[in-house]
Amino acid sequence: MSFPPARLYLFLLPLLAVGCWFGLRNHPDPLWDEAGMLLRQRYLTLEEAPDSLQLLYCRIHNIPYEAGDSTALKLVSKPYISVIEWSRFRALAEAVLDRKFVVVSGVTGVGGTKLPRHLSRLIANRPENLLEINCAPQFDLDFHKKYIGEEEDGKFEPGRLLEFWENCKRFPEQKFVAVADNFDKINPETFFGPELWESLSSSRDTAYLGGKPVTVPPNFYFISVTHLGPGSLIEMNEEHFKRLGRQHILHPDARELLGLLHQQAQKLSKQTELDSADASRLAALRDTAQLQKFLFYFLKTNQLITTRYGQGFQLGHGSNIRNYYREEDLPQFKETYLNHINALRPSRALTEEDFEPLDFTVRTNGLEQGSNFLSRQIQYLDDTGYLVEITMVASTALLTMLFGWWLFRRREQIIRRYGERAQQVYSGFETQVISADVAGRRLEEIKNEVDSLVMRRRLNYTEGLYFLAFIEDKVKRIEFARNVSENFLELFNAFMEDDILTESEYLKLRQFLQSIRHKIPVEIYEQFREKVEAAYEAHHE
Repeated sequence: MSFPPARLYLFLLPLLAVGCWFGLRNHPDPLWDEAGMLLRQRYLTLEEAPDSLQLLYCRIHNIPYEAGDSTALKLVSKPYISVIEWSRFRALAEAVLDRKFVVVSGVTGVGGTKLPRHLSRLIANRPENLLEINCAPQFDLDFHKKYIGEEEDGKFEPGRLLEFWENCKRFPEQKFVAVADNFDKINPETFFGPELWESLSSSRDTAYLGGKPVTVPPNFYFISVTHLGPGSLIEMNEEHFKRLGRQHILHPDARELLGLLHQQAQKLSKQTELDSADASRLAALRDTAQLQKFLFYFLKTNQLITTRYGQGFQLGHGSNIRNYYREEDLPQFKETYLNHINALRPSRALTEEDFEPLDFTVRTNGLEQGSNFLSRQIQYLDDTGYLVEITMVASTALLTMLFGWWLFRRREQIIRRYGERAQQVYSGFETQVISADVAGRRLEEIKNEVDSLVMRRRLNYTEGLYFLAFIEDKVKRIEFARNVSENFLELFNAFMEDDILTESEYLKLRQFLQSIRHKIPVEIYEQFREKVEAAYEAHHE
């Protein structure tokens, strides 16, 4: 069934409107929904999961679980209990227990120092089984002498780490842990020394220091804590991971951020008197809508930074941004990220304008700016590098089309102007304003002008042929009308040689006029008809 054009348009217009609405409609930002979901979720900190923590402790040390035993919680609470999410703690524990050597990396504020230290106390079980190494820049050799050893008076004196390993061997049923914080501030190869460093590449290799064999005890765990991203003096590579263990990255955690905020809200609520600033903070901490906005800014900003600069440029939940959760603190929140990123001198600076999409989402209650179909296609083309090419091609096509349209309109005007002139000449001939000779001469002039335009390429060849055919048709009509008129006059004059127009001659002239009626101008036809009628009536009066 075919629709008439008007009905077809009425049918397509609503579809087109719906298509445009879907194509230009922004979609909810997934991180906005995630922020709202985090506020509704129930998560546990170490302090809130004593039984799970005790079960992990019993599994580590292969001892039976007893309900109500709080040994594990006491161990991780020294010197104080931190806001650490249970799932993050368990994930790191599984990695360390599985590999024994692990490199823990994270950006500022993710708990890269406190989380390994709390875990090391749980694994070591007693203070003497724990060795903490706090590295400082430019002290590579000093650390080597202090922890590995040095030659004195021709005798090798073992350092604290080798002595620690001797304790590991004396008590094989116990677990021993060493935590090297800021291990990227010194050269790990210099710290261990070339022989011991090389032996770490395989558990079967043995290093000889002072003539004595040195091997890593099987009950020894080593956690290297490094900074993720710019700022490290030593950039960890596969050679380091081969000896120090695989990298375990601690990401910024919105759940721990909520835990810190909850902890702050508890402290404020316990105060008997609050000044205006603290009252404002407590109100913001109890406002789920405001907390959702804050969590969204935290998640989205780190996503933006990861996409543009890399995950090593993020800020963690424990950095200063955790203090800027009120609506009036938003400028300080942005300034913290701006100062952090731009202090690292990236190739492309972070600016206030980069936060505009985030502000748009908050203003629209969750819609992601530029998430509509059209914007995504443009962004995809930009990301793949085709946008510039397509833009150039489209621009060229548009300019070509506009230039072609301008040429077409210009030629159309020329043809229309000459067409009107030719029609005026022909109309003048039809109304007997001008004679056939004058009309033919003027049409010939127009024809010559058009020929000149074609030669000068102001009209193309096809357009010229079309117009010349039009003029030629007019010329032929004028020539035919003149020939017919002359034939009629010759016949009329022949019949009127005796000054009498008989009835048979009259009928022949009428028949002749009827045959040429549509081949000559109306005015000429009427003149001829009146002439015949006048001659016939003059004879028969």
